[in-house]
Amino acid sequence: MLYTKSINNKSVLGIIRRFCNYIDPRLTEHGSHVAYLVFRMLGKTGEYSKPELRNICFAAQLHDIGAYKTEEISRMLQFETNDVWDHSFYGYLFIRYFSPLHEFAPAVLLHHTAWKYLEQEEALSPKLKNLCQAIHIADRIDVSMSVEKHSLVETLQSLNNGTGTIFAPHMLDLANKLNFKESIEEEWRKDEEYFDFLSKLPLSSNEITEYFKMLVFIIDFRSHYTVTHTIATTSISYELGLLLSLSEESLNQVLCGSLLHDLGKIAIPVEILEYPGKLSTQAMTIMRTHVNLTEKIFGGNIDETIQRIALRHHEKLNGTGYPNQLTADDLTTEERLVAIADIISALTGTRSYKGSFPKERIVSILSKMRDDGLVDPFIVNLALQNLDHILEITTIRSKPLLEIYEKLRSEYLYISKCNRYREKIRYALSLERPKNMCLWP
Repeated sequence: MLYTKSINNKSVLGIIRRFCNYIDPRLTEHGSHVAYLVFRMLGKTGEYSKPELRNICFAAQLHDIGAYKTEEISRMLQFETNDVWDHSFYGYLFIRYFSPLHEFAPAVLLHHTAWKYLEQEEALSPKLKNLCQAIHIADRIDVSMSVEKHSLVETLQSLNNGTGTIFAPHMLDLANKLNFKESIEEEWRKDEEYFDFLSKLPLSSNEITEYFKMLVFIIDFRSHYTVTHTIATTSISYELGLLLSLSEESLNQVLCGSLLHDLGKIAIPVEILEYPGKLSTQAMTIMRTHVNLTEKIFGGNIDETIQRIALRHHEKLNGTGYPNQLTADDLTTEERLVAIADIISALTGTRSYKGSFPKERIVSILSKMRDDGLVDPFIVNLALQNLDHILEITTIRSKPLLEIYEKLRSEYLYISKCNRYREKIRYALSLERPKNMCLWP
């Protein structure tokens, strides 16, 4: 699958920031500041190519991604940090397995590692060691200045006390050249050179698609069911698109729209997402806001056709859907198709309190919705005629994802149980990235 319209790097970062902001805005702001500080420290060294530096900024933005899962946020945002390795290990595995930044995953793993240990790590190149230190130093600068409200001079004085032990002298030299007149937030927001740099080296369609996939995987931090539901919806949408003989461009739009259709669920409380049964009226009202939240995450940066496909998957032909009560005249074939794929995915999905509905029940529910004028009759009939094939191939496509998640969880559990820090690091660095990462057509 390829994202079919150009979108600049600043827009991609904006979507990532808005998305993560719904989990915890403290980490989103912190990540933005650290990325900016890393750019200011490494940008003038000439050690990294422009594409490398761009990707490093993206990795620095996400360096604490594991904290969304491990709930270490409050402890982590302190200048003196102890026992905050869980988020580093989980973030490492996540970036390595589920992002296009896997080559920088060791810097996520080791961004709290003291130089006296890092310097001796034979598995890392000098460039990667420098990146680990750049993120470490930038991380501590932002916590000191933005959280604890120390001045840059006070912050650097404190960091320099760790020269040669906690921090590499040559990396502290780069930090000591920073000359901020205002807060990091203000310096970051007004620095046109930084944002121009991010925008001048456009991401490829494949890279953009990989970042969008990564957002879907982040939803697992809230709801594993939502991730598997999205994977199934995307696969079913693709199969229906093939059966309808959609053009390649329309098929790509359907794939991207279905992939992104539930991003707003990142802001829905877990107790609602994972509620074991029928939701109350009040809870359902909250659940329905996920569509509007998805639109806010897009921020006007998504192709209009793809955005409509993503945002209209709960509309019905007779005007009883949500959020805009659209009718048949308002809905394209592609939008109707994804709405039906979403229903099939929900019916076939397993939850903590239910298994997949049997085929007879799925056929009965879809047929009734068709006869009641809720969904497109032609597409429903096509789906029912090919239901066995659609469900079989969706199961096959979903299997690699489930296997990778199991691999991540088992490896994280093993690392957590290791008694010695060096053993944890060496084990993590020895892991191979799963080869079958093509989870969609």
